Amino acid sequence: MSGNTRGGRRIPREVHQVREALLREFDGLINVDDITHPDPVERQRAFLSRALAAKAARRLTDCTPEEAAATVIDGEHDFGIDAVAFSAAATEMWLIQAKWSDKGTAGFNTEAANKLVRGLKKLDNRDFDQFNERFQRLADRVQSVLNSHTCKVVLVVAVMGDGRLSTETVDILDEARQDFEGFGRTIEHQVMSSAEFHQAVREDIAPQPISLSATMATGWHHRDTPYKAYYGLVAADELARWYGEKGDALYDRNVRTSLGLTSVNQVLVESLTKDPQNFWYLHNGITVICGSITEHFFAKRAVGEPVRLELTDASVVNGAQTVTSAHRAFEQNPEAVADAYVTVRIISVKDSPEGFDRDITEATNTQNHMERRDFIAIDEVQSRIREDFKLSLDKEYVFRRGELDPPPSAGCSVLEAATALACAHTDPALAVRVKGSSESLWERGSRGAYTRLFGRQPSAYQIWRSVQLMRRVREALHEVRAALTGRAASIADASSFLVSHIVFQRIGTEGIDEPDSSWEAALGQVEDRVAEVLAQLIPLVDHLFGENSYISSTFASEPRCRQLVNGVLDALSSGTDARDLAAYQQRPATRPQRRPRTIPLLVDHGHIDDGTRLVYRPSQVEEQAIGDWLNADPRRFFATWINDRNKPLLWEADGRRYSPTGLVQQIWRSAEWREAWSAVQGPKQWALPDGGTLVDLAERIWQEMLAAEETEGEPA
Repeated sequence: MSGNTRGGRRIPREVHQVREALLREFDGLINVDDITHPDPVERQRAFLSRALAAKAARRLTDCTPEEAAATVIDGEHDFGIDAVAFSAAATEMWLIQAKWSDKGTAGFNTEAANKLVRGLKKLDNRDFDQFNERFQRLADRVQSVLNSHTCKVVLVVAVMGDGRLSTETVDILDEARQDFEGFGRTIEHQVMSSAEFHQAVREDIAPQPISLSATMATGWHHRDTPYKAYYGLVAADELARWYGEKGDALYDRNVRTSLGLTSVNQVLVESLTKDPQNFWYLHNGITVICGSITEHFFAKRAVGEPVRLELTDASVVNGAQTVTSAHRAFEQNPEAVADAYVTVRIISVKDSPEGFDRDITEATNTQNHMERRDFIAIDEVQSRIREDFKLSLDKEYVFRRGELDPPPSAGCSVLEAATALACAHTDPALAVRVKGSSESLWERGSRGAYTRLFGRQPSAYQIWRSVQLMRRVREALHEVRAALTGRAASIADASSFLVSHIVFQRIGTEGIDEPDSSWEAALGQVEDRVAEVLAQLIPLVDHLFGENSYISSTFASEPRCRQLVNGVLDALSSGTDARDLAAYQQRPATRPQRRPRTIPLLVDHGHIDDGTRLVYRPSQVEEQAIGDWLNADPRRFFATWINDRNKPLLWEADGRRYSPTGLVQQIWRSAEWREAWSAVQGPKQWALPDGGTLVDLAERIWQEMLAAEETEGEPA
């Protein structure tokens, strides 16, 4: 199990996640002015014990974090009671004693039990004045509960440990029960272990179950065995309202969310608004899975008669594009959409075998083109990684195609994560394959990249730090490469993933998944590491394969890349001198000084497929000026590529086509940014799925063209 080290002791991952959740939830809410221990670790441990008591109160009473923090009385004169919580009816009270352990081994012994029972007796004797000031705020409510003839008191043992109590400890608590009970009063004890607290923080970030209603007119069909299911027509405007109310949460169990304004989805919108009566004939329906189905008939209770179906824990597992397109069409022409119908299949997976819902999801996704990546969305490993990111790092991790990538500082996508893990892997073949095509990342099997990267679930820290290092390598490469020219520049462009791989091997992964380690210091080494790697790599290519070897072919060859990696690592380990990179910075006099314009170059060489989704990357100034406007509608960030030399971007926000610069200016106008610059280089602000911009790709193509001209006609 992954974890971190504190004081020489390894902290289990689950304990670390609970710790981080408690810090986020209760920091600033729980009073710690009386904790004056000189060791900051001990002060935090004391805070965590109080926060654990507050979390127990939240779990027991379903109160807010602020209300839970107010239940904490831990401190001098608490008499073994760390928190006092109440039921809404004021006839039930929980007396909580909490024990925190960084190692997850906290226990509750006879001494602790006696202290808790002593506190109960003082309350029963109404010795309220002996308690501390924090308790005095709760004294009236305690009095009200104890004065009730039907009061119930629960002694809560909240421990960051397994929760097992010795026989002697249980006997003490049972004796207190016998002494206290009588005349309708009851007392019992309850144990909350580290497993329950971990479950609690997981539930805090889990998607909330969705309830939907679907109205089917006459002519629907249903079956009850082996699983309850309905099949019939639902008005498209009802589906539009689903999305309007629930958004992308509708697709939580789908292999992907809405893909934005693709050419297929644009056809759906136009069909709904211009020819709604024929929509059902021309387009596929949708599939919904749910936990339960309840029927409400409008008149006669019979098969085929109009019925409203109430669905709990529902998810659209096929047809996300249809539902989202219905919503977009509804925004344009609600009257027309009301005339369109969609075939809807609803399946209750209650009492079905494990994995049946995933089987339905995978089998039904055929309407839009499916990519291999889409099916990782129903891999439970990805859901657990997302959970780990939120609990351990408080960052986002998105893995469904169509989800909006988080800002770089807020998290990453599965594509960026898998690319970074491939570069960090000890086998350079994975870095070579991902350069050839990101699709290789999703291959399964014993030699498949996806299995090798995610088969043993990597921790959030390992992934995040790998992503950070890869980003830093990319930035450093960009800086170094800008000064290079000719064949050296082409090698720097073509070797980006291989350079990342070598830097990973040089820095190593020791402590990469330990939260409190000093691994981040490795990021400060990246710029120097990149320069030393390139200084060895550039001449090694020519030495091993000849000065006339084709660069693209070299870095697409796994055997050649293995030779290069081994050669560079051996040279760096032995301290072999390398040629100064400055030697590669002199531009030949015969070299053309300017490359063709970005968009014609990209279109003419066909390096971007039609339908590729691009994302707008605003500068820091733009983010401050129009960030709120952009975030109000995620579609404003996205455009679809169309191979056209003049207007290659189809903006998802309005369905119109623009040049990259024209679309940036349109965004500024729409956001009413009056202080906007008069000029902008739009291609620099539109990023491809691999993170590079249109300008980056155009420059790489140009360097390859120049290198090819220099070596034209020469053997590889």
